[in-house]
Amino acid sequence: MRIFILLVAVCSLNTALSQSKYYNRTFEAKYMEKPPVFPKGADSLRRFYFNHFPAFDTVISKAVENGDTAKFIRVYFSFTVDEQGFIYDPLFERVASTRSVATESAKTIRYFASLKQLMQDAVTSMFRKMPQWQPGVQDGIPVKATCYDYLEFWCGLSAPQ
Repeated sequence: MRIFILLVAVCSLNTALSQSKYYNRTFEAKYMEKPPVFPKGADSLRRFYFNHFPAFDTVISKAVENGDTAKFIRVYFSFTVDEQGFIYDPLFERVASTRSVATESAKTIRYFASLKQLMQDAVTSMFRKMPQWQPGVQDGIPVKATCYDYLEFWCGLSAPQ
């Protein structure tokens, strides 16, 4: 019986020590063994962005006004998913454009700098409506993770195939 109690105590101590090395640490999602996941899938996440981003019309009209048509426009943002899957710290990063949907890089559009506060408010509003996620896991322990993502749409008459 004493051996059993000792074994349970050692296991509890080991778990507490492994969890303590992740306490108050925020991981970058793309480098995690299991990053946070939107519960309804990636396609549903994109639809959520489109349905809940209140500055969509502002971005389109500003891009057209400045002649940025026949391009993909991306609104970049970051956010943190905590150990329970709740979202906090949404942050607008930048608005950029690219000619190809498949590219990882996009050129920052400088004329959106004057709309930074409006875009921050729009991103914050969108994430207030965001449902709970499945938290990221590192070494079998749910941890906080910072995620970087973007909302992308075609600004022009007909999108390339």
